[in-house]
Amino acid sequence: MGDAPQAEGRCRSNGGRRRRHRLDGEQPSNVKALLFKCPPFTAYKYLGGGTVIVQQALTDLSGRPLAEFMHETVLAPLNMNDSTFEQPLPVAREAHAARAHRPDGKGRTAKWHVYPEQAPAGLWTTAADLGRFTIEIQTALRDSQGKVLNRAHAREMVTPVGVGPFAVGLTIEKRGEGWYFSHGGSDRGFRCSLIGHVRKGYGLVLMTNADNGGMRIREVAARVAAMFQPI
Repeated sequence: MGDAPQAEGRCRSNGGRRRRHRLDGEQPSNVKALLFKCPPFTAYKYLGGGTVIVQQALTDLSGRPLAEFMHETVLAPLNMNDSTFEQPLPVAREAHAARAHRPDGKGRTAKWHVYPEQAPAGLWTTAADLGRFTIEIQTALRDSQGKVLNRAHAREMVTPVGVGPFAVGLTIEKRGEGWYFSHGGSDRGFRCSLIGHVRKGYGLVLMTNADNGGMRIREVAARVAAMFQPI
């Protein structure tokens, strides 16, 4: 598939884009249409638009809005109480949300953007909640059944599919003698990173509210690794 690798979203004042417009690349969408560029299992590339297709499939099959479906099937069972896929962010939650910043440290004109691409770009969460998600994967792999995932589903999430390092929703890589799963987040003005050991039960979640947050994430991760060795 071909598309811009990162969803840009829109300021709340500019209005939202319908998901169908996003898929077809029609106005008022600010990205191109999602199109197949090569046969399956012949190449790989990160693509948030592919997850938009999954979002559309979930809402079509369940007959429910994605935010509602994800809350009842994932977020609530995992006690991820500070997380939501609601877009725009509900007013009641705004006081608890971090503001987006530019690389120079100045706040962006819009505190945050609104994303109709809820599945790849619309999750509001915290490091603690992402830690609970990480533990759920590790628990299901170790004990055969977590609160949401069973072992078979968890293994799909840490087993690369086709070519490249991507499994179902996660990136898989070997560091030293261990295998890790990870996922990065990158919206306008925000950067974050999640990593967990496939078998040993430890991990690290870091979140920032700036476009240059990746640099800080790498610095903190390196210090944690030096302190505790296994990361």
